[in-house]
Amino acid sequence: MISWILNRNWLSVIIFSLMITFFSAGFELISGDYLGLVFSASLLCAILPVRHAAWLSLSLIPISTVFLILFSNTQLIGSLLLAVVFALVAAFGSRVVRLVNMILTLVSALALGWFLGYEGSLVSELVGSVPSSELVRVDSFIIVFAITFGFFGIAALGGRLAFLKIEHIGSPRDRAIQLISGERLRLEIAKQNERLEIAKDLSELLVQKVSGVVSVTEGGRYALQADPTVADRVLQRAHDSARDAQSELRRLYDYLNSSIFSELATFKISDLQELTVAFRELGYNTVIEEQGNAFALNDGMELCVYKIVFESLQNVKKHSPVGTQVSVSFLWVEDGLQILVKDNGIETVNREKETLGELVEGYSVQDDLEAVVFEFDGATLAALKDRAAIYGGRIEATKVPGVGFTLSAIFPNLKSLAAESL
Repeated sequence: MISWILNRNWLSVIIFSLMITFFSAGFELISGDYLGLVFSASLLCAILPVRHAAWLSLSLIPISTVFLILFSNTQLIGSLLLAVVFALVAAFGSRVVRLVNMILTLVSALALGWFLGYEGSLVSELVGSVPSSELVRVDSFIIVFAITFGFFGIAALGGRLAFLKIEHIGSPRDRAIQLISGERLRLEIAKQNERLEIAKDLSELLVQKVSGVVSVTEGGRYALQADPTVADRVLQRAHDSARDAQSELRRLYDYLNSSIFSELATFKISDLQELTVAFRELGYNTVIEEQGNAFALNDGMELCVYKIVFESLQNVKKHSPVGTQVSVSFLWVEDGLQILVKDNGIETVNREKETLGELVEGYSVQDDLEAVVFEFDGATLAALKDRAAIYGGRIEATKVPGVGFTLSAIFPNLKSLAAESL
C-alpha cells in the first residue's frame, strides 16, 4: 500500500481514501445509522492530504475520533479504519508529526476506552452481562483501552517500518534493477577477461615475430660478409618480419588500450532464470522455455548465449512498455541450438492506446513488406553478430507487424565445436 502511494502520488491517495470511505459508509448504512456517514467523511478528509501534508491529517485525527464515538454504530470497524490513518501518518510524516501521532494513539485509545468501555460498558455487552458494579465498568475500560492502544500503536509502528523498508532496504523493483545492473557489470568484467586472453595470445605471437626479425638480421649480417649482393633480399625479409611484428604490436595495443583486467567472471545459461525473475519484478512478463536435450558448452559459448539473451531483454526494457510479454526459447537439436527471444511490445502499446480511447489502425501490407526486407542495425546487434560468428552462428532480428519483435540466434554446429574445446 505504502509503495503504491509512493509510486502513484496523488492518484493513489485519492483512490485509497475513497475505498476506505466507501467501506466505512457501507457498514454505517447496513447498521441503519446515517449520522455515521459523518465519521466516514472525516476519514476521507484525514487520508487525502497524508502524502504531502501529513500534519493536516494528524490534526483531523481527534475530530475523526470524536465522530467515531458520537455518531458511529460500528465502533469496532471504525477503530480499524482509524488505525489505517495512524499508519499512513507515521509513514509519511516528519519526526515531530510522528511523535505527536504516537501521543494521539494514546489519547484516542483513552477516549475510546472511556466512552466505549467505561460509559458504554462495551465488554460487558459483548459477553452479555449487566454492568452492575463500578468494578465491571473499570475492567471494561481497561480492556478496551489496552486493546485499542495496542492496535493503534502497532499500526503506527508498522506504517513507519514499511516506509523505511521501501526507502532504505528497497522494494522488489529496486532489487531487480540492482540485479540487472550487477549483471551488466559482470558482463563488462567478462569482456575485459576476454581481452586479457586475446592479449596473452597476441603477446606470445609478437614475441615470435620479434624473434624472427632478430634471426633474419643476424643471418643477414653474416651473409653480407660472404656475399654483398644478398643485401636487398636480407633487407626485404627483415622489413617483412618487422612489418608483421608491428602489425601484431598494433593489435595488442588496440586490445590493451582503455582495458582494465579484473577477476574471471563466468556466466551460465542457468543464471538466466534469476535474470527473468528480475525482469518480472520490473513488470515484464518474462518466461523461459526449453526443448530438446541440452549439451555441455564451454565458458565462451555460455557467455555468448547469455549475452544474446541479456541484451535482447535490455532492448525490450528500453523500447517496450511495462506489461509486455517476453518469451525466451531454447531449442536444442542434435548438433545445434536455436535461441528465440520474442515480445509483444507493439501489441501492448496498441492495447494501451485503445484503453485510452485512441484510434489504432491495424497493420498494412506495407508493414508486412517492411518486416520481410528491412534489416535492423545497431552497435549492440553488430557486436552480438560478431560474437555469434565466432561459434559459427548467425543472428537475425525481425519485426512482427502488430505484435512486436523477434530475435533469432542459430548455432548449427555448436555441439561439435564444444566437443573440440572441452
